[in-house]
Amino acid sequence: MKQRDIRPIGLIVAGLLGCLAGGCGTAQGPERAAVEGEVTLDGNPIEQGSIAFHPAGKTQGMVAGGPITGGRYSISAAEGPAVGQNRVEIHASKKTGRKIPDPYGGPGQTMDETVEAVPQQYNTRSTLVRQVEPGKKNTLDFELTTRATP
Repeated sequence: MKQRDIRPIGLIVAGLLGCLAGGCGTAQGPERAAVEGEVTLDGNPIEQGSIAFHPAGKTQGMVAGGPITGGRYSISAAEGPAVGQNRVEIHASKKTGRKIPDPYGGPGQTMDETVEAVPQQYNTRSTLVRQVEPGKKNTLDFELTTRATP
């Protein structure tokens, strides 16, 4: 056999051996799980926002998140949070009724001013913690309130 005929076979064999040694076809990193649920603020569905799951405690992994639309969110297991304890951050904006200069528009163009609608205890200073269980779709609902609880 000529040298150039062996080289492609050698590359294929090397690739297969690397795949076997590295766990080809297996998930890398911590186990993830699917999550879904409803998110309300003062009893009303959050129409548009975002939700993020941050590994907490002894749980290790990447932050996972997705959009909230019509008061619901759904994240597949492939993109979902790490199994275990997660701190949850929820964001949504609301219009103030004021117009402000549009930083991306031309001179004199304005846009609606928006502010964070969700209190800090549910996002930047979140106290929300949920357990994500392996091997199933976890339904995790969040009933948030802007009112102080006694």
